[in-house]
Amino acid sequence: MRGTASKILVLAVFISFIPGLLGFQDSDTYNQEYDFYEKAEAEKNSSKQQALLLEFVKTYKKSALDPNIAYLYAQFYPGLRQRGQWQQLATTAENFLRYRPEDTTSIQAATQAYQQLGNPRKLVDFGSKLYADSPNAATAYFVAKAYQALNDQANFRKWGQRAAQHDPNNLPILVELSSSYWGGNDLTKAVEYAKKALAAADKLQKPEGQTDQQWTAQLNQVRGYCHRALGEQAYVSNQMSTARKEFEAAAQHDITNDFAHYRLGFIYWGAGRTDQANLSFAKAVVLNGPSAKDARDQLNQLYRATHGNTSGIPNLIQRAREEVGM
Repeated sequence: MRGTASKILVLAVFISFIPGLLGFQDSDTYNQEYDFYEKAEAEKNSSKQQALLLEFVKTYKKSALDPNIAYLYAQFYPGLRQRGQWQQLATTAENFLRYRPEDTTSIQAATQAYQQLGNPRKLVDFGSKLYADSPNAATAYFVAKAYQALNDQANFRKWGQRAAQHDPNNLPILVELSSSYWGGNDLTKAVEYAKKALAAADKLQKPEGQTDQQWTAQLNQVRGYCHRALGEQAYVSNQMSTARKEFEAAAQHDITNDFAHYRLGFIYWGAGRTDQANLSFAKAVVLNGPSAKDARDQLNQLYRATHGNTSGIPNLIQRAREEVGM
């Protein structure tokens, strides 16, 4: 049986689509904001629409309609990319980021623009100025993401921690810090921020416009990722009972967490629960994540050892597909 050593696999968790995670508060001016939004949405002139959207984010510091506004504004980016108008793309993104520094679509647009212009650090400089003018969680998060785009993990962590100091319940940055430390093989710090993220997730309220099912699914993906980090720390410390509980929690929260199933395969195998081990490896295989190839090798080895052949694997794979909802 292999897999007793830590196998660090970084899982990207995309939670930037969850509105309101950076301190959104309900507004008494919602009706006014909605009228403004409708006016901007109905505007057919591109320049006038862009001006209206910028006026909206300048006028309202935070709004429940921010995802809608950001979506409309993002429509200006593709054409600039296609035409190779990189300086205009950078300027257009910066104009929005001055008022919504946490908008990941605009961060990505500005990052690409400055990379094409041969000056990728310009985004860091821009973000640092934003933070100096208005030090808060959103601007610190912006600088962290700018450093992340440069693959500067040390400064990403520094600014991510600063964002978390401003807002201890900043779920995106807590999860991304955990992921960064996981990728750097620092499980102690990965677990520290995973625990903080779990606590923050329990405090969040469902935003307007989302069903209970959608909101629960999004938070459970985060919870699954965090329990996976806790499970890995226990696994490499040979605390198999704790590891099993954490990886089972990860899989329960997020059935598509392939690494949790992969680790459970080894844990069940070591405990003599070979049927569960085979099924766990099969689930890791069908989810086709980073551990899928090794999970298939482990499945073939264990199934042959317990059944004398591999003829039953296709049926097991089909069962695994059904249980993970594929």
